[in-house]
Amino acid sequence: MAEASPLPTENSARPARRGRGATPVIGLTGGIGGGKSAVAALLAERGAVVIDADVAGHEALQRPDVRERLVERFGSRILADETDGPRIDRRALGRIVFSDPSALRDLEAIVHPVMVERFQAEIAAARARPDVSLVVIDAAILLEAGWNALCDLIVFVDAPRAARLERVGSRGWSDAEFQAREAAQWSPETKANRADYVLPNAGGLDELGVAVDRFLDWLSDRDSSARVGRETSGSTAVGEEPRHRSPSAEPSPL
Repeated sequence: MAEASPLPTENSARPARRGRGATPVIGLTGGIGGGKSAVAALLAERGAVVIDADVAGHEALQRPDVRERLVERFGSRILADETDGPRIDRRALGRIVFSDPSALRDLEAIVHPVMVERFQAEIAAARARPDVSLVVIDAAILLEAGWNALCDLIVFVDAPRAARLERVGSRGWSDAEFQAREAAQWSPETKANRADYVLPNAGGLDELGVAVDRFLDWLSDRDSSARVGRETSGSTAVGEEPRHRSPSAEPSPL
C-alpha cells in the first residue's frame, strides 16, 4: 500500500475501551518480518510505552512455575544444559509445538495467562504516568491470542512478502522455519482486515518514520472527534468485545 489509511471495516467504528482521559492502548501486529519492532521503536521515541510480547513470552518461559509445568507436559527434552541452572530451550520447544497443534494449544494454555497478567500490570503502570502519551502492545499474535481485548485500536504493519522473507533470512531463519511460523498465525490479509489502521513498511526507515507520524496525526484527529462526540452526548462510549475471533487460530509465545 502506498500510504497509511484507516480500514473501512466495522472495527473502525468500534468505541474505544478506555475511559475519559485515559492513555490509549494500541495493539501493534503484522506478518512475520513485517517491521513491527521498527514501528514500536519509532513510537517509543515519540513518547509511547512499548510492551514487547516476545520479551514477555520469553521471560514467562523461564519462570520456575511455568518451566515446571512445561517440563511436565513436554519432558526434559525441552531443557537446555546450563551451568547456572535449567532453562527452556525455545528452539527445541518450537520444533515440538509447530508440528503439533495440540501441543501448541497446551503451550498457550500454560504461558498466555502469565503474559496477560504482565500486560495488564504494565498498562496500568503506564497509564499512571503523566509523561506517557500512548501504550503499545507489540505482538505478532495479538489477534489470534485475543489480546486485542486489551486494546483500544489495532494497527497492522504492512510489508511485502519478499521484504519479510529477506528480513527473517538475515536473522538466520530458514524458509521452512518461516513457513511453519507463518502457518501458525492468521494470514497477513486476515490481520489487515481486522485492524483499524494499516501502516505501510515497504521502504526505508525514513519513510517508515513519516508513516508513523501520519498514524499519530490520524489518532490525534480521531481522539479529538471522539471527545467532541462525548461532550455533545454527555456520556462516555463503552467498548464492546471484538467481533472477529477464530477458535482455530494457533498463536505461540515462542
